Amino acid sequence: MGSSNRKKKEKLKDFQKPKLKVGKTKPKAANFTNTSFKSKAIVVATQSLHTSAPSVSYLFTHHLILLKHHSSATRRESLSYLTTHLPNALAYASSTTSTSSNGVPPMSTIISALTPLMLDTSQLVRTHLLALFKLLPTSQVAMYIPKILLFVNSATTHITEEIRADSTKFLQWAIGVDPEGAFGGGGWGASLRGIAGCLGWNGAGVKAVVPKGKETKVVMAHLEVLKYVLEKGLESADEEEETEGVRGIWGDAEVYRLPDRSNVYAYLNLFGAPPVSSGGGELATGEPEDVDARRRYLTDGQGKSVLALLSMGLASLKKDGGEVGRTAGKVLSYLLEMVEDRAVE
Repeated sequence: MGSSNRKKKEKLKDFQKPKLKVGKTKPKAANFTNTSFKSKAIVVATQSLHTSAPSVSYLFTHHLILLKHHSSATRRESLSYLTTHLPNALAYASSTTSTSSNGVPPMSTIISALTPLMLDTSQLVRTHLLALFKLLPTSQVAMYIPKILLFVNSATTHITEEIRADSTKFLQWAIGVDPEGAFGGGGWGASLRGIAGCLGWNGAGVKAVVPKGKETKVVMAHLEVLKYVLEKGLESADEEEETEGVRGIWGDAEVYRLPDRSNVYAYLNLFGAPPVSSGGGELATGEPEDVDARRRYLTDGQGKSVLALLSMGLASLKKDGGEVGRTAGKVLSYLLEMVEDRAVE
């Protein structure tokens, strides 16, 4: 009995309010921790004791490396930093004769770090990348357009639908920087086939699909880029403006002008290797390098299948009507008009 009474009293102590007496300190709790100590220093393992700010070269290199980070938020923040500071630094570097102290990485390093992000799974990263591309000086980027188009063509054939939807935006930017460089070396045919693939038109045939909702905006964007590519590739506005003043005297004045590029008769293959037979049994022609060659590519060369694919696809969209149908009809009319002009010539 004595032990049971003692246990009951011990349990009751937890619920009894202690009596406080004047002049005596309050009893400490059972889990009391003494925090009265003082420390002269706080040591942090990753603490930086540098008294000077990081250099410009270090910051650019650091953010270019972070573009490969596994976190999309980190990649987006690095792109935001580069968008804010890189264009001004490049402009200053090109305007001054001394390039040793500006700390800007070479353009080859910048392009090599940026181009893989066209295949990034994050849409925000791709949007920031396109904004940065548009701010880069075209004179410094033009020589890297063939390398950039490798990733653009990869994006147009990507398995992810969102990446394919944004791929034509990068294609339009690249062609705007240097049309001749983008269309040379097989870029003309690759651009048209890439847009056709983004629209769902393949070599097996054209399937009429009526876009709905969000797909309508994507199809409209692809059609606008297709119209832009055709205008840049099939029109020679510069030559028309230069010869407009002399056509009143000589109607074919442009025939007697000096060519503005080398190897004008490359399509004739006068001094090259003998042509080989293509898959369709026809002789493969050289890659189109000018407006006339690009027109011949669609009417008489390997691009006849591309022309047929685009014509059937645009015609199927035109039948659907609506905004997409009207835009497709305009693009189809323009394409046939340019091809017929070539046939008449």
